[in-house]
Amino acid sequence: MNKAEKNFFVDIVIGIAFLITAISALVFLVPTGWIDFSSSTTPTILGLNFGVWKMLHKYSGIVILIGVVIHQLQHWNWIITMIKKVLPRLRLPKRQRADSAQSKKV
Repeated sequence: MNKAEKNFFVDIVIGIAFLITAISALVFLVPTGWIDFSSSTTPTILGLNFGVWKMLHKYSGIVILIGVVIHQLQHWNWIITMIKKVLPRLRLPKRQRADSAQSKKV
């Protein structure tokens, strides 16, 4: 598996885990008035009881966390390169930046 395929796989896993986490979060926001507690079985939303939704929310959140860490590690060299490239520009006062830009043009 090449680097692009690995990145794609990690991004897909993060995306799917995010969707599960978002949907389960919306389930927890459903007003209790919309749920039928009168039946003898455990109340469900979209066919799953609250325990299952809680488990899905918890573990998909953990998958997102692990996926983001892996994603950051995959791009670590790029992150360091960009920090080195951008940080010196942030430290220089505006006048020095303008002077250095003009000297590069000459």
